[in-house]
Amino acid sequence: MIDLMNSLTRTEKILIGGLAIAVTAILGTFIGLSWFNYPAADDFCFAAKARDLGFFEAQAFWRQHWSGRYTLNAVWTALMTPADMVTAYRFPPMILLVSTWLGFSFLLDRMARGQLGKLFSLLLGGIATALFIAGIPDVAQTFYWQGGSITYQLANVLLLFLAGLLAWRETTAKSRGLQILIFWIAGGLTIAIIGANEISLLLTGSILCGGAGYALWTRRNSRVFWIGLVAIALVAALISILAPGNYQRYSGIETDPMLRPTPWLAALLYLPWVVLRILYWLSNLSLWLSGFILLITTFQLARARLYTDGQFKKSFLLLPAVWISLIFLLSAIGFLINHYPLPERAESVIYLLFLIGWPPSFVIIAHWLMNNNAGCHDRRRVAPALALLMVSLLGAPNIFEAYKDAYRGYRYSQEMQARIADIQKAKQQGEVDIMVASLSRPPRTLFATDIATDSGNFRNQCLSEYYQVKSIRLGASARP
Repeated sequence: MIDLMNSLTRTEKILIGGLAIAVTAILGTFIGLSWFNYPAADDFCFAAKARDLGFFEAQAFWRQHWSGRYTLNAVWTALMTPADMVTAYRFPPMILLVSTWLGFSFLLDRMARGQLGKLFSLLLGGIATALFIAGIPDVAQTFYWQGGSITYQLANVLLLFLAGLLAWRETTAKSRGLQILIFWIAGGLTIAIIGANEISLLLTGSILCGGAGYALWTRRNSRVFWIGLVAIALVAALISILAPGNYQRYSGIETDPMLRPTPWLAALLYLPWVVLRILYWLSNLSLWLSGFILLITTFQLARARLYTDGQFKKSFLLLPAVWISLIFLLSAIGFLINHYPLPERAESVIYLLFLIGWPPSFVIIAHWLMNNNAGCHDRRRVAPALALLMVSLLGAPNIFEAYKDAYRGYRYSQEMQARIADIQKAKQQGEVDIMVASLSRPPRTLFATDIATDSGNFRNQCLSEYYQVKSIRLGASARP
């Protein structure tokens, strides 16, 4: 990797500089949009329970009546506790965006055994973050609405750091003291991830069990490390799964008014849905360009590892096979429980798995198909690929939508401020059944959900519980 940095041409260095500016602009845009962010739906329920019960009693309530997602329950309650919840609501998306970038940077740096250099690791982490933002099904549910972001994206961030620690332990962490420190940090991250949501629970458990199985099979000196993490994960999973709230919530599915396909129809729709989702991700030109650049720049290094006596070692194909199988396995959970695909916020976990597995799988499959054809290696193709990568990232639909939402976000913020002022004014005047104006054109990047005209809707009930009035519902359209 050091040789790679020293061998960059002047054109490549200029393009990498341009790519750094583009990535900074992308991240800056999404961080800036956080200033226009506002609470919605369940946020108000968690805030009301934190105010009425206190932090610890609220945890007991959610575990008993809602779910065993102890990390979600604790973090979400804490974030909804401040008196000025609206102002505080702006900062979690900023923290998640920055920590996503740092998580990717840390993972890539540890995978490269620290040979990339800090600045280049940060750049690659920024590119990975832009690729992640470009591919997630719903930006609002992933980063801005805390009901989704704390459930899934917080777990995604922690998983990135956990994966980086695991790579560090298996590569360059040689001192005993460092290995012990990594174990306890990794154990804490494992506990936190498992307590966030069930998809991340299964993904983390699969990674740890796979690592433990490989360490035992190859008799690596890290096998005690992996077995210890599996034991921690098992205890944490039992604590989460056995919570009474899980069963109370699951039993409510039978009375849920939402129309659901029959089990047989859901089973028939499962495979086409997952295949189409993967094809949608593969339609992103940036993914192919990033894989192509990695293939060329690591060609000699990969050939030294993937070939023996000039022949490709087919055992490496096991990694792409496990990667794809795990994507299908995790995607099946939604169809199994709800007879529907996973909600968009949950699919961000599946996409993170796809994005992490894409680079090594692309390189492995490409070398297998090339069959040691060194003629496919041409460094002159790197410069145009870098230029196309910069253009494709800037023009990705999710990112382009964020540019447009810079104005819509300002208008959305003004309308939400007016709604809050109307509620507070009506409450001061003694009104208990309050009607507020609907939003004119909410920004897709920020907007996850809104209250309804039906005051009995759970989102309306959360809002009225928070403001301590009988009911709140939508009325006429907002200001044009």
